[in-house]
Amino acid sequence: MKHKIMAFISIVASMLLFCLPAMAKEEHSDIVISKIINTKQAILKNAKDPSSSKFIFLAFWDFDGTILKGDCSEGLESNGTSLYKGLAEMAINSGYSSVYSPKGGAQKFWKDYRYMEQDIGKWLAYPFIPQMLYGAKQRDIYKLSEKYFKDVLSDYYFNSSVQILKALEKDGVECHVISASADVFLDAAAPTLGLDVGRFHGIEVRIKDGRLTRELVYPITWSDGKREKLISIVKEIEQQHPDKQAVVLAAFGNSYGTDGSFMKYVATQKLLKGDPVTVMINGGDAPTQYRNLFIKVEQSETIKKH
Repeated sequence: MKHKIMAFISIVASMLLFCLPAMAKEEHSDIVISKIINTKQAILKNAKDPSSSKFIFLAFWDFDGTILKGDCSEGLESNGTSLYKGLAEMAINSGYSSVYSPKGGAQKFWKDYRYMEQDIGKWLAYPFIPQMLYGAKQRDIYKLSEKYFKDVLSDYYFNSSVQILKALEKDGVECHVISASADVFLDAAAPTLGLDVGRFHGIEVRIKDGRLTRELVYPITWSDGKREKLISIVKEIEQQHPDKQAVVLAAFGNSYGTDGSFMKYVATQKLLKGDPVTVMINGGDAPTQYRNLFIKVEQSETIKKH
């Protein structure tokens, strides 16, 4: 009887998630957590050897707009007012760019960056951020980013995202982050979320003698590149643990253009039991190719009230 009741609750929860475009008071976090953990337990129960040591359960997250309200590279504005500056501007103002000077350089950067983003393509604009820091010491950029995440950016983490992430980690689901922000910025977020830095993957440039270069490391973690990176991470994990099976239970993002590709890859998997959970946060209406694939939620509450 208990199993039947739990099964009924799970079915109702799933119906609520897919039928409602956004749940009031950010009630979605508990239901998302329950759905993912129930899928994990169903896989273990269905396995010939139900020991959790035979599996490595994974969840993949975008970062900007998904965990962090705003963008760690670009910053956050509200009604024309800057709530915080991005690390790109912070790095320029600190003298770490070989392209833009600390005095007035940020203004020129934004002009160039927006031109690339809007008139040429994001594929050029996003990698340009770490590239314009060539020659800077990796250690200096990390220290700048580490302090900024600790003092400012972590206050803007979404409550619901952090709640889900921590609950999954507690239950043995490894959370990995794939972002179009610069890897040299993103790595500094790891301590603020209690995760290993090796689970953070942003747009990388080669490091030579401790300094950033302009040479990009592929894949570029934007759009389809995120899907490629996810596949490579799973493959690497399975190579490191040949006696275990890696299972991707969930994916989280906030943009169909940037995150749709890797989220669709996760959503359309065939698991041993149950279905993957893919959550689109504040993403709006889905384009045709992603319709009815993702759970859509809205959230705005951050760690610190602003």
